[in-house]
Amino acid sequence: MTGPENIMARWSRMKRESGTIVEPNGSSFRPKPNAAEAGDLKEAAPPTDSPAATAFDLASLPPLQSITAGTDIRSFLASTVPVELTRAALRRAWVTDPAIRDFIGIAENQWDFNDPTAMPGFGPLRAGDVPGLAGLGKTEQAGAAPAEGQAAAEVDEMDHARAAEYALLAALMSHSPDADMIEQLARLGGDATELGAAHAALGVAAASIDPERVEREYFDLFVGLGRGELFPYASYYLTGYLHGRPLARIREALKQIGLDRNERQSEPEDHIAVLFEVMAGLAAGRIAAPEGTDRSIFENHLKPWAARFFSDLEHAESATFYKSVGSLGRIFMEIETEAFSLST
Repeated sequence: MTGPENIMARWSRMKRESGTIVEPNGSSFRPKPNAAEAGDLKEAAPPTDSPAATAFDLASLPPLQSITAGTDIRSFLASTVPVELTRAALRRAWVTDPAIRDFIGIAENQWDFNDPTAMPGFGPLRAGDVPGLAGLGKTEQAGAAPAEGQAAAEVDEMDHARAAEYALLAALMSHSPDADMIEQLARLGGDATELGAAHAALGVAAASIDPERVEREYFDLFVGLGRGELFPYASYYLTGYLHGRPLARIREALKQIGLDRNERQSEPEDHIAVLFEVMAGLAAGRIAAPEGTDRSIFENHLKPWAARFFSDLEHAESATFYKSVGSLGRIFMEIETEAFSLST
């Protein structure tokens, strides 16, 4: 006499019985597995002319840096392309498309929900809604004709030096330097000041690098396969996310001084290079704006995070040449912070 069958024993028995086929004459048999199930790799292997067996050729793909919003990236979606490269191509296509890049989703307590036009992307479409900031938008027009009722202020030697510093860092952060720029940087000299020493170090770094190496370094730092080591955006450093409220505040501040967006610019306005271009234009007098605008933009949109970003760049694992750029940027931000704190 056997004891009652427990639930696990009953489950095991039923599983075994489910694999047995009973014939009408009462006999039973188990079906034989096919070649693939039996592990017959020779019969189950895919044919050699199948897409999975095709070797991946990196040269058949366009450079990631050449991808724009209108680029056909279907070649990156093939099954033979490494998934990291596919993601990098998609990311590049998305960040160069203003309709995707500039979208700011609805966030609780962030926008006035009683006014549909207060939420970017949700109000009526206008001709100027899809622009991106290229060449500072209306910078040339604004610089050529000062605001009504405002005299064009003379730019002193100190502001010329500040403008040059901002312009240099903006160029180095917007793209990797080419051979001509590297040659010019290699001739940089310095003096006994901390900023002068940073200039000299940048010159030494430029003299020991070539365009191909620095292009790869720039890619690893700020683009990457999937993501770069650093994100040079105010939104990321202040909130931990891209395209956040800091970006909306910067857009509003630039709009107030007549800087419109242009779709040719691939980066949002909270990118460090865009903000530094604006500061260079203000310091040099190319952008007509009320007195103290440069201070306001620096205090509100650069001081809270820019020095920290350059410090991170200074110590980034992927950085060699850009370590010296990080040092120069950090020192310059410290000087600007002190100068604005002393001015009244």
